[in-house]
Amino acid sequence: MDLIVQGQNFLLTYGPPFVAGVAILVVGSWIAGIVQRGVAATLERVGKVELTLARFLASLSRYLILVVVVLAALSQFGIQTASLIAVFGAAGLAVGLALQGTLSNVAAGVMLLAFRPYRVGDRIDAGGVQGIVEAIDLFVTDIRTDDNVQVLIPNGKIWGDKVVNHSKYQSKRLDFEVTVPDEADVESACARLVKLASGDPRCLANPAPEAIIVKYAKDSVTVLLRSWCKPADEGAMRSSMNLALRNLSKSNFAGG
Repeated sequence: MDLIVQGQNFLLTYGPPFVAGVAILVVGSWIAGIVQRGVAATLERVGKVELTLARFLASLSRYLILVVVVLAALSQFGIQTASLIAVFGAAGLAVGLALQGTLSNVAAGVMLLAFRPYRVGDRIDAGGVQGIVEAIDLFVTDIRTDDNVQVLIPNGKIWGDKVVNHSKYQSKRLDFEVTVPDEADVESACARLVKLASGDPRCLANPAPEAIIVKYAKDSVTVLLRSWCKPADEGAMRSSMNLALRNLSKSNFAGG
């Protein structure tokens, strides 16, 4: 009988705070997600905030709310948050050393946002992965590869390594090396190569394509064909030009 009474007293004493703490965690996490989506949607709708910054601020707002939610839940469990904060402050150095990898990713995320070597929607090579940047979080950068696979790369790895941004500029140069037989009219061959590149609808008129003689051999001349296109057209134009150049080389540049 005493056990039943003690059990009832225990439930009456600790049950409501426990339920309240769990409810705070569940509802707080739900609210944090809503706030994150709301902040992102609002900043993107306003249009004055860059997409990369908008998503970063939305992610930051979620984590800040989660910190408050956890502290509120702990207070329901009978833990004095003021004392807890003091303990965390005293143990800050140890925690910092233990989480130096995570903290470095947060610091790298801030640096990436400040210097902006890439933005959401850019095609980049980073951390050994090439793809489109979908999001820049506090800890990781979300990249979608060409085969539609999500790759999450820690920000610290990206910040400490080389980043190649294929979308930074509005045009990209494509180089093609073509071997012209020595008996062919090299000047005419260069003109045909330029005409071939200019005929591709993806080729930009400015800068104009050009053909440059780069090497003489015993029985051939190597010509470098340079053409420019938009970064998004690189793959299609490269494939099309390789096929056209193959057919042209088969004809040995005969004719005009």
